Amino acid sequence: WIKMKRLSESTENIDKGTEFIIGNLLRVGVTFAGSIMLLGAILFLIRHGSEFPKVYNFTFDSFNITDPNVVIKQLFEMKSIAIMQLGILILIATPVLRVVVSVVAFLYERDYMYVIFTSIVLAVLIFSLFS
Repeated sequence: WIKMKRLSESTENIDKGTEFIIGNLLRVGVTFAGSIMLLGAILFLIRHGSEFPKVYNFTFDSFNITDPNVVIKQLFEMKSIAIMQLGILILIATPVLRVVVSVVAFLYERDYMYVIFTSIVLAVLIFSLFS
């Protein structure tokens, strides 16, 4: 009975620790991504805020927002759109990282059924990001 109680208490402590880590990861990730997007938006308004849109001659900007290599290259040029895109990439990566932390936590708890299910979710997320 005492051994079962200790095991239950240690499992609860692990669960609370995992929830704490995941909660903080999500808060920090969203706050960091939002701050970066806000910085990019401020830079965009500083550089282009006084421009008037040319509604009679609309041209599509050829900025490739889906290629991280282009985003990284344009980050070094301090382009405001690339900074905002970096914020969006961090925002997308935050829940993926949460699933990775969950897999590690389930492995640590030796809860292999949840490791399998969470790994399948992670595989689907990664597949959908790269397809």
